Amino acid sequence: MDLRRLLFVCLLAGCSATPRVSLEVAPAPAPLARTYAGFWDAALALDYERAESLAATEPEREYARSLRDLAEGRLDSAQGRLTELLADRGAEPRARALLSAVAKESATVPEKAFPSRVDRSFVEALLEARKAERWTYTEPTRSIFDRSTAAPTPAIPIRVNGVGAMLGLDTGAGLTVIGSELAAAAGAKRLGARTGARDVHGEGVLVELAVADLDLGGIRIERHPVLIIDSARLRFRQGGAEISGFEGMLGWNALARLRTTIDNAQQAVTFEKPAGARRASGDLAWIGEPYVRARAPNGLPMRLFLDTGASHSSLSGNIARAMGLGDGERVPSQVMGAGSSRKVDLVVHRDATLFVGGARVAFGEMQSIEPRSTGYAVRDGVLGADALVRGKVVIDPTAHEFLILP
Repeated sequence: MDLRRLLFVCLLAGCSATPRVSLEVAPAPAPLARTYAGFWDAALALDYERAESLAATEPEREYARSLRDLAEGRLDSAQGRLTELLADRGAEPRARALLSAVAKESATVPEKAFPSRVDRSFVEALLEARKAERWTYTEPTRSIFDRSTAAPTPAIPIRVNGVGAMLGLDTGAGLTVIGSELAAAAGAKRLGARTGARDVHGEGVLVELAVADLDLGGIRIERHPVLIIDSARLRFRQGGAEISGFEGMLGWNALARLRTTIDNAQQAVTFEKPAGARRASGDLAWIGEPYVRARAPNGLPMRLFLDTGASHSSLSGNIARAMGLGDGERVPSQVMGAGSSRKVDLVVHRDATLFVGGARVAFGEMQSIEPRSTGYAVRDGVLGADALVRGKVVIDPTAHEFLILP
């Protein structure tokens, strides 16, 4: 089952807690018209505006509307459209993949979303657990975070069933993850539902669903659904030595209901209840996973998967070339995942720039990746933790707001 990769990847090519990134407030350039081969090319890029204009059939128009519904927060409407599209041969594979992705946030599991009985039973157990979850917002919580020398992902102090722990802030993890050692110490209630996932190296990982109470200071989440994973998978080793690690990762099922402000100057993170009403649209949208709008200096628009658990931002090769970065250079690097590391060759672009969150963000280096397909999307790239190490960063899913302020 692909619940999104459960652990972040640290790409060690001169990787440090302070990547070479600079930023300034600057308006984005005028948008460049992006070229697509047809409807599905635009839909897989999650460009629902262009997909609607390219749609030639009613099922295609309905699929584009379902993407817009999700981006604007109308989950029930999108789920209804996607369920109907399962009867259409052309739309069925993508509609099923998208239905499966959004099921972890919905109130019901569509009957045909999961052909696998194991996957369906796991998601049903998750939805039952979500019904019992309770949130209490007393006051905003401000905590000093840590950053290791191996990765820029913030580690924040959280109490799990009263036990103090350091959890990484990971917008890319669909569900909060805690290590088996922390789960045992905190007495997390295991629910008996298990499933398989894959780590950053493509290796199989067994996870188990549980619930635990999380205290973020003035915010308390009772019976919060979490995934338990072997603690060794949360430690990062190089040359046989452990150089970094977390006791868990605070995932999207918690962060989606918080306004999060990362203040790098003060090395502090503030969590608070979203203050504003839900807006129809903005730079941050959840379409099975969180995406932010960005533009290249030449105006090329893109949607980047927001993954604060990934140490490096990256672009697909096609996007890198379209924004004028060329083919880049291949460099040997140490890719570190949970419990192990591997040597790989990465394509790197020097001095790349993105306009995102109201700022001009200049990267000393930008990695290029093969575009990852989720079944319903081919990612333009990833906005990782290295883009968030300067200034003040605001992530507010309810308001569809993503800001980077110097």
